[in-house]
Amino acid sequence: MPRRRRRRRKGRHDGSLTVLGGLGLLALLTLLVRQAQAHPVAATLIAVGLAAVAAAGVSVWVSGRRRIAGHEREVAVTDGMSGDQFEHFTARLMRASGFRRVEVVGGSGDMGADVFAYTPDGRRVVVQCKRFAGNLGSPHVQRFAGTARDIHGADVALLVTTGRPTAQAREVALRCRITLIDRPALAEWLTTRSLDC
Repeated sequence: MPRRRRRRRKGRHDGSLTVLGGLGLLALLTLLVRQAQAHPVAATLIAVGLAAVAAAGVSVWVSGRRRIAGHEREVAVTDGMSGDQFEHFTARLMRASGFRRVEVVGGSGDMGADVFAYTPDGRRVVVQCKRFAGNLGSPHVQRFAGTARDIHGADVALLVTTGRPTAQAREVALRCRITLIDRPALAEWLTTRSLDC
């Protein structure tokens, strides 16, 4: 009668790998302790250096979190605005950022243009403003792409939203050369008063 072969369980060697890993870590720590005892000055300098790097990393992380929180406070002023108020808010931000001849033109029959302006170097900017909390889908971007250049003569098409553009919306914006300003980018723009377009 032939003997049955035992099937190996997938997790069978996991325990031995954990033990080997633990032994390897213990050996590394023992080596480091011996080196530190043999070379106390070098060990102290290395420890101080590692502590300084760790402190710098924590400081950068904390300041980054504070900066993000500050940006969010800046953009939060838009949360209670109507669409018309958001258009005027965007126009004021554009003036503060150096755009010239800024004019709010949004309303019924605007054909996708809410603000007209010119960059400091003279290019015509057409802006569509979308103030809402939900997702900004590709149909919004497609409609704006259909009018910004052909109907309004935009050199720069700028879509400013407090919403969250979907991946498809971002793809359409990229393909149609529309500068898409979402909530985080708007927060950054509010803080820096600078916009590359």
